[in-house]
Amino acid sequence: MKLPLASSLMVLCSVFSLACGTDVAEPTLAAQEQSLLSIGKSCSSDSQCSSGLCWNTADSYPTYNPSWESGNACTVECTSGTAGDTYCKQLAAQYGAPYPSSARCLHARGVYDNGDDSIVYICDLVRAGLGSYWSE
Repeated sequence: MKLPLASSLMVLCSVFSLACGTDVAEPTLAAQEQSLLSIGKSCSSDSQCSSGLCWNTADSYPTYNPSWESGNACTVECTSGTAGDTYCKQLAAQYGAPYPSSARCLHARGVYDNGDDSIVYICDLVRAGLGSYWSE
């Protein structure tokens, strides 16, 4: 059986790599996810968070007035109301927030890659002591 030149070179390179002991395996998804920030960590973009959601307090104006205070944290969406508040408090406690009872489910402006701009509800973990926070 005759192999094309490109195939022959690929086989030869693979054998050579194995013979030299080099690792040719690509990193697994789990290894890639290890570099992502967990819920409650400070962030600047959605792609940094393992939850896929980086929330900035300015997205919840007037609850947070960016002229007086600011913050950000990797977080998750929730359902508005008492059930959402309870879920956020449990989440804050799970991630070791110093003030888990201060967590709440709060409205936020969601702007998506496709240009959709809408209101979503997220767990405010900043007041619970997670993420980054400053005030004047």
